[in-house]
Amino acid sequence: MSSNGRGRPPTMDTAVLELVRRRTESTRVEIARELDVTAATVTNSVKRLLAAGLLWESGHARSTGGKPATLLRVNDAARRALGCTIDHDRLSMVAVDTTGALQSRVVLPLADVADPFEVSEGVREGLAALIPEDELGAMTGIGFAQPANLPEDVDQALHALTAELDVRATRGREGTCAALGSFWSGEQTGSGLSGTLHLGSTTTFALLLDGVPFRPDNGQALDHLRVDPDGPRCTCGRRGCLHLYTAPCGVDELSRTALAATQGSETAQADVLAAALPLTRVAANLAIAVGLDTMVLAGTPVQAAPAIYLAAAHEHFGDDGATRVVVSQVQPHPCAIGAAVLALQAFLDTGGPHASSVSKVPPSAP
Repeated sequence: MSSNGRGRPPTMDTAVLELVRRRTESTRVEIARELDVTAATVTNSVKRLLAAGLLWESGHARSTGGKPATLLRVNDAARRALGCTIDHDRLSMVAVDTTGALQSRVVLPLADVADPFEVSEGVREGLAALIPEDELGAMTGIGFAQPANLPEDVDQALHALTAELDVRATRGREGTCAALGSFWSGEQTGSGLSGTLHLGSTTTFALLLDGVPFRPDNGQALDHLRVDPDGPRCTCGRRGCLHLYTAPCGVDELSRTALAATQGSETAQADVLAAALPLTRVAANLAIAVGLDTMVLAGTPVQAAPAIYLAAAHEHFGDDGATRVVVSQVQPHPCAIGAAVLALQAFLDTGGPHASSVSKVPPSAP
């Protein structure tokens, strides 16, 4: 066992909270054993989380001969975090509790995603709908799953809005947010190495190890991964880039085609399958190369036609069962859930429970 524990205290707080959340209930001894740290490290972390109202003692475990150990649960009513994803025509915003469970959601239309005023006012409207003003003190912050092509002046407008409202803001790549949204919504197992291939403003691949992003800049774009050296020429100057096959007319058009496919259009079904096959071929190769336990396919086109993408995945993954394939169905958007999780984790990692007082909400009975 490690003698000192890993990381600074807030990082350990995050690990403890995540472990208790995943297990529903746990004891200090179980946490120390699972995280491979000393009992003192866990005791100090639990003290901070109890004082912040993020954990509560829910009873006692069955005695094995000595004093029964105290059970710990996440106080799901203690804090809320917001998540927001920005699509070309809408804002999807959610509020989650301390366990990452969806509490409320709102989808707001956007006429012009490049208009800083419209986007920032949409976020303001969504925030007011999700969090009453008198409960802002119990909010950890807001996470943004920002598209790769978001105009700089829109990003600056969001910075100005969150500064005006004195709201902590966290930003993440779409792929990372989609992966976290899928994991925290229960689509993946609680441990192991998982990959998420997300079709959004770019095609991104993100890795989670036991539910934690593999590295901070996780979620790299794969748009210009060459899949056919003799394929059509890309704007980057090379031939056969992945995005020319997975979304040849853009992801928005592919989403509309996928919707038509689910409504019975045979032409649309063939078009979506033709786009799904190269994506799932890359997914299968990545799964083999990295040794994934789970591969998640995510994005609006995938959600619109899940059966087609699963059929395409079966072509390349086969029946060996080495990698479990999941089509993410998190509503209203896995990126929005994942962005809220990022906000919750950033709150803990920056010392949130220690930096300010917490309005404790009595936990509901188990």
